[in-house]
Amino acid sequence: MEITTDIIRHTAKLSRIELSAEEEKGMEKHFAAMLEQVKTLDTFDASEVDATAHILSAVNVLREDKAGEPFDREKLLSCAPERDEESYIVPRVVE
Repeated sequence: MEITTDIIRHTAKLSRIELSAEEEKGMEKHFAAMLEQVKTLDTFDASEVDATAHILSAVNVLREDKAGEPFDREKLLSCAPERDEESYIVPRVVE
């Protein structure tokens, strides 16, 4: 792929930066150098590499979710600084 002034200007516009004509010329060289470095990836044979969703072989270490006995509501509400018949009362945070 050839790096043109139009590509540099489009990228600068997307990046919301202003470049002088001199800076555009310099960026052409930088873009071309970056693309040359990335081209080395084309030589890598990945046909034997399994597709992965994540690089780490993490497993779920959480216990299985099982329904149990419900907590006693009165005991849970007994430590509330302010409450009504069935819930905590908290200060309003949204106006």
